[in-house]
Order: sequence, then C-alpha cells, then structure tokens
Amino acid sequence: MSKQEFLTKLEQMLKRVPEHERKEMLYDYIEHFEVGLDNGKSEEELISELGDPEQIARDLLTVYRVELAEKDKSVSNMMNAIFATTSLSFINIVFVLGPVLGLIGVYIALCGVAIAFTLSPVVLILSLLINGPAGSLAVNFFVAITLCSLGLLMGIGMIKLGKYLYNIILRYIKFNIHIIKGGQTV
Repeated sequence: MSKQEFLTKLEQMLKRVPEHERKEMLYDYIEHFEVGLDNGKSEEELISELGDPEQIARDLLTVYRVELAEKDKSVSNMMNAIFATTSLSFINIVFVLGPVLGLIGVYIALCGVAIAFTLSPVVLILSLLINGPAGSLAVNFFVAITLCSLGLLMGIGMIKLGKYLYNIILRYIKFNIHIIKGGQTV
C-alpha cells in the first residue's frame, strides 16, 4: 500500500465526518508522512508504524462522535457515540451497550410512570363519564390530584435525571475508550 492509497482509504472511511473536521484529521497523517519521508523512512515503514487505516478511522470516528455528543447534547449524538464505541471491539458490546440499554430502559419506565400519574385526572373524568360516580367522589378526586402532582414532580425530576444520565453515559463511554486504548486520553 502506498501513502496515497493509505490516505485515500482513510479519507473514504471518514466520509461521514464534515469536510473541515475530516481535513483536520487527515492533516496529522499527511504531516506524519512528510516528516517520516524527510527523515529517510520509506512509505511502507511509515504505514506499518501507523497501522491499519480502517482501525485508525474507527478510532477517529469514535473520538469525533464522543466530542460531538459533548458539544451538541442530543439523543442521536449520544446513540452515535455509543455505537461508535461498540465498534472499537466486540467486548464493548457487553461493557457499553448492555449497561447503557439497562439505564435507558429504567429511565423510560420511570418517564412512563410520571406520564401515567400526570394523566390520572383524565382517567378519573373518563371513569365518571363512563361508570358514573362510584364510591366516594372526594377520595377519588383527592387521589387523582395527588397522583397528578406526583407525576408533575416526577416529570421535572426525570428531566433533571435525563441530563445527568446523559453526562454519566458520556463519561462512561470516554472511560471505556480510555481502557480500550490502553490508557491513552480521548
């Protein structure tokens, strides 16, 4: 493989990255070749030092996705960072995807409970319309208002918890990448 083939393959693997960031990523490798060739090394030696362009691209994409998830906090960016991290090694499917899916599942369940509690007055009204007043109307009304209040408070808490979980998952992904790379920083 020649220098140009290496760089072309690396650029092809990074095509999902916006052009400006892709050029920055490739610049380091172009510079590595220039410095190495100036020091008398052959292209083959430099390529063997760098390693497989596909693995380099996976590493670069993972770091890019994690940085993007840090800057622009959205669910899609977080999912891209998670899937990029799992592509680094098979073991990451167990150590990243498993815990993250578990946390997300619990979070979604708690959000569902908050929504159900918040909608309890609607259920009371529908019950009154369909079945008529049954039992103590004051107790049913009090329970519905209490559940609605708890649901609203829980909903506010879930928003805060969602932001906190986002940051925790991001830190966990970065920690995992740090371990996979053998202590190198992300």
